[in-house]
Amino acid sequence: MKGQIGIIAMVGLFIGLLIIAPILLNIVRTTTNEFADALNTTNPNAATQVNSIEDSFTGFWDWVLVILFGLNVIMVFISAFFIDTHPAFVLIYIMMAFFLMVFAPNMLDAVDEVWAQPQYSTETGMHLAGTDFVRTHFGGIILSILILSGIIMYAKFKYFSSP
Repeated sequence: MKGQIGIIAMVGLFIGLLIIAPILLNIVRTTTNEFADALNTTNPNAATQVNSIEDSFTGFWDWVLVILFGLNVIMVFISAFFIDTHPAFVLIYIMMAFFLMVFAPNMLDAVDEVWAQPQYSTETGMHLAGTDFVRTHFGGIILSILILSGIIMYAKFKYFSSP
């Protein structure tokens, strides 16, 4: 059951991160922008440095989300390779994949509502481009991951199982 738990945990973790990302981005940008505006009246050079730190943080956050998603995908592929050879696990995997594809759009609707909030929508499009790409193409990405993990499991059963 390693392959089944991995894909569900991956989706749950990433959807949680997608919900948190615009909120944290808004908090950081609001705080640093107010601080930079206050500094600009006394020292414009310091305000420029604060804005530079803010830009590097938002770029870093985008890369963190994309890399975490990539690491989760790798973990799903590895756990699909180490799946037990009992046929029941394949049936469970197929059922979980079906439910994942059925319910993922509903979960993404909640994410889209958070990302569509006026206070988040302009910032997320500008600063979280990689994460936004994964969010908008999530269904196709998950389908590709399920197909590849199915191929890995098939190869495991076909070529590496004992007779």
